[in-house]
Amino acid sequence: MNHPTFLAAVLARLSAVRFPDLHNVAEGSGVPESTVRKLRYGEVKNPRIQTVQALYDYFERKDNTAAAEQSDQRELTRAEQVPGHA
Repeated sequence: MNHPTFLAAVLARLSAVRFPDLHNVAEGSGVPESTVRKLRYGEVKNPRIQTVQALYDYFERKDNTAAAEQSDQRELTRAEQVPGHA
């Protein structure tokens, strides 16, 4: 992914984060909360690639965890529907 697209993807994800949850993003990514907030509100126009990468990695981990949890839930639901499994 090229840098502008990479940055745009991270900024799009940040814009979807609710204000109270920015702390969790900062904590999970290792990026200072003040930097996360500045990025979220457009105060930083040219962030360091390390910052963008840390945020990207955080969102990827979050997506992968959510996908795994959904897969586990589907497997449990299927097992419950099979006679003899409970």
